[in-house]
Amino acid sequence: MCEEVKDMITGLGCAPVMLVEYSTHQAMQMIHDYTPKFNVNDTHRVATAVDHYEPYIDFDELLRRSSSSDSSFNDPGTLSLDELRRI
Repeated sequence: MCEEVKDMITGLGCAPVMLVEYSTHQAMQMIHDYTPKFNVNDTHRVATAVDHYEPYIDFDELLRRSSSSDSSFNDPGTLSLDELRRI
């Protein structure tokens, strides 16, 4: 590893750094091409994902928007889908 790269890494403090045996381009291509997939039988990974995202989801709002009679994503009190069609 060249001195310039070593200086950059040590100057980052606590920033995460990934050192690999590939070039930057090769490493980025490998990361780009990697697509993790859930398996229905992998209950641990699914539960971990649910635990991670659930606090950020407003289920009442999600149900309101997905069960609206006009399928509108409008906030209450704004134009409905039918009103938008007439414009």
